[in-house]
This record gives sequence, C-alpha cells and structure tokens, in this order.
Amino acid sequence: MFNDYRKLKRGPQVVLPKDAGLIAAFTGVGAGDRCVDVGAGSGWLAVFLGNIVGKEGKIYSYESREDFAGLAERNVKKAGLESVIEIVRKDAALGIEQKDVDLVTLDCADSDKLLPNAFEALRKGGACVGYLPHVEQVKQFVFAAQEAGGNGASFAVERVVEGIVRDWLVRDRGCRPENTGLTHTGFLVFLRKP
Repeated sequence: MFNDYRKLKRGPQVVLPKDAGLIAAFTGVGAGDRCVDVGAGSGWLAVFLGNIVGKEGKIYSYESREDFAGLAERNVKKAGLESVIEIVRKDAALGIEQKDVDLVTLDCADSDKLLPNAFEALRKGGACVGYLPHVEQVKQFVFAAQEAGGNGASFAVERVVEGIVRDWLVRDRGCRPENTGLTHTGFLVFLRKP
C-alpha cells in the first residue's frame, strides 16, 4: 500500500488526502470496486482510490492533456499501482467507455456538463462526486445533476460538504489552534444514481 504522497510529483492542483478521505468515507468505495476518475491531473486521487480498490479493483483515470497524463502515469508507477490504475488519454466529454462502475469522480472544468456521461457509466446505486473549487460551481453542478439522466431520471443529491483541517498546538501553557491550517481546497458534492 502506497501512503507517502511527498514522493509524488505535483503538477496541476491535486485532490489532497483530507478530501480524498471524505470521498472514500461518504461513497463507501471498497476493495474490488471499479471507478472512473475524470481529470487525472497529477494522479493523486487515482493513487488514493487505487490503494482502496486493490488488485481486484480498477481505476480508469481520464485525462485529455498529454502533459498531465504523463505526470499521472509516472506517479502511478512510483506508487506501484500500474496493474490497478489505467490512465485513459481521452476527453470524458466524448464519453466514458466503462459501464456499471461503482464510483465516478469529476474534478475538471465544466464537470456539470459531464454528469450525463457519469450517469450512464454508473451502476444502479453507484456514486458520483464532484470536486468543485467555487460555490457558484456547486449550484450549477447540483442543478445539472437533477437533470442528468434524461427522461425524468436524475441523481439523488446526498450532501454538499467542505472539509477543513486545523492543526492544534498542545503545550504546557495552554492548547490552541495553529495560526495557519489547510482550510478551503474545494467543495465535494455527493450524488447517487437511483
């Protein structure tokens, strides 16, 4: 199991472990699951999920930019997860090839426009998570989710959260929060296909 993210190279913005942990906790992703990660970027979320699904599972991480796809592949190799994670060099707006997957994560520009493709790729009861930096995007994403399946079908919106980590100083003369912390990185919107 890979767990030292300091060894991975960062290019584009990454989904940090604090947010990836919430994704795992609220979706219930587990060993043997099949997941689609749209917007591979540096590959950090794919590596996190690859550790969870293990050798019986599979992560298909879509990336349309060649420079990001190459970086993600190098990070996957450093993590020793080449047999679990496949970097798919394709724009997911053109379609998601995999069907009946357990989880789809969307971490890319205009992810609300990808919701119909995510809906089609998921199995019944599967989860979709949007990682969105701005609250205006959250509203647009939620409204698009309510129309994503077509013909009256839509995602169920389970929750919208923001995870904030605040370290504390523990000392003889009193305990208090650190002056700085890992505050806002993004909002997570959790959807479920009925």
